[in-house]
Amino acid sequence: MKLIYKTITSVAIATSTAIFGLAMKVEAMTFTSGGLTTTQGDVAMKANIARSRFNVNGSGVKVGIISDSFNNLNGAVSDVASGDLPTNFSVIQDMPSGGSDEGRALAQIIHDVAPGAELIFHTSGFSPVEFSNAIFTLADAGVDLIVFDVASPFDPMFQDGIVAQAIDTVASRPGASAVSFFAAGGNQGSLSYESPFNPSGVFEPIFGGELHDFDPGPEVDTFQQIKLPQGEAATISFQWLAPYLLADGSGGAPNDLDIWLYDSSATNVLASSTEDNIGLNPVELLDFLNEEGSTSELFNLAISNNSGPIPGLIKYVVDAGRDFQINEFNTASGTIVGNPNANGALTVGAARYTQTPAFGVDPAQPEFFSSAGGSPILLDPDGNPLATPEIRRKPEVIAPDGVNTTFFGLDIPEDTDNFPNFFGTSASVAHVAAVAALMLEANPNLDPETIYSILQETALDMDDPDTPGFDRGFDFATGYGLIDAVGALNAARTLNTPTESVPEPSSALGLLVFSALGAVFIIKNNPKK
Repeated sequence: MKLIYKTITSVAIATSTAIFGLAMKVEAMTFTSGGLTTTQGDVAMKANIARSRFNVNGSGVKVGIISDSFNNLNGAVSDVASGDLPTNFSVIQDMPSGGSDEGRALAQIIHDVAPGAELIFHTSGFSPVEFSNAIFTLADAGVDLIVFDVASPFDPMFQDGIVAQAIDTVASRPGASAVSFFAAGGNQGSLSYESPFNPSGVFEPIFGGELHDFDPGPEVDTFQQIKLPQGEAATISFQWLAPYLLADGSGGAPNDLDIWLYDSSATNVLASSTEDNIGLNPVELLDFLNEEGSTSELFNLAISNNSGPIPGLIKYVVDAGRDFQINEFNTASGTIVGNPNANGALTVGAARYTQTPAFGVDPAQPEFFSSAGGSPILLDPDGNPLATPEIRRKPEVIAPDGVNTTFFGLDIPEDTDNFPNFFGTSASVAHVAAVAALMLEANPNLDPETIYSILQETALDMDDPDTPGFDRGFDFATGYGLIDAVGALNAARTLNTPTESVPEPSSALGLLVFSALGAVFIIKNNPKK
């Protein structure tokens, strides 16, 4: 099974203005930039005010960037000439060929917000080993912080893989050698189903595996209806609670589960993922394209346990467009999984810059696709059950997206320029990393824990639009809220973080119990990572 790391931004999300439900049309504004264009996120998070008020620009700070490629489109030289990239950037290793140069788009945003920072790029590569090596290489090169926007559908959901372990290791190094990490949360919204495996007593006809009963009530329903419009594709990463295979050959799944896609009548198999997982990783990847001209937009998913013990928990995460729907038995679970769920990183969600207080919308509104947190970590890195299963508070903060770059993304008619707009949490995380660079110039003694705490405690509260009432404090859709560069710089400069404690999440988020696992899932309350 080939492991592929890819950027988690999809520029396709900006192709339709109707998707986003804009509340306003943005007229041209004046931005201070030496380049052809400047991210509107600079104003949305008040970084322009912070730079002026505290006389900082990121000088003396080294920012590491991990993404797909940087200069395979050969635009870096012209970016430097136009002022959209600094002269002090370096590429340790680029992707051998291909890629979208999304790393350069991140660099443009960082340079807009922290123009004095030194930028160093390293491709993520195509495997967790290559990704981990990129982390250690950048850390050894002396970077102060690392921003990344890559993930793989094969990353473990229920335990920390080797990339997450590398993040935790480098973030917890002693003294000045510690590196702060900023992760793009992902663009899957709440397109996830999560449940204990419920044996149905019904068996699929091909391999004879027992089917999962989606119906939590007394009835039995072995199919879950989904909607995928014509011309759209979906990738479903399906995993279950079992250890991943370790480098020494130990671990691996004791069971073999499969996932099936049926037609609208639930009679014909259209696609499936049926790898033999015994002794290997507990993951299946289902790809499907509903071609133009097809006769239906409705399909049915089925999940079977082909062999081995019944797993305690199953989960899938869908990577698809906005019109994909889980029509029944939808748990709308967390989609921040794998590397973005690492404990040592601060994870960032997205709000379109036009939907922020600086542009007339208060409180800020999250993007519909911004990935939700709440995915449980149930196993230690060696695959052993945790004594106390952990649900990490992700995302921690929200930052702007939909912003200008010189080349990356698609132009939208809501702004009056012709520059492409960069959507997704990849754009958002670059903004947060840049503010962290400003903070480190203001106070070079800040460690990762303090940086994370300041950003959370000074964030402007937002609300999860899918829950009743206003979620004061933390919620799994918007974290602690929209990043506030002025508040963060003020706290960083004085080293006096706000005296008020980080608000508790709503009571509904206090404890989650899965009786099938016999465990209480405790949401981790650790604002200082």
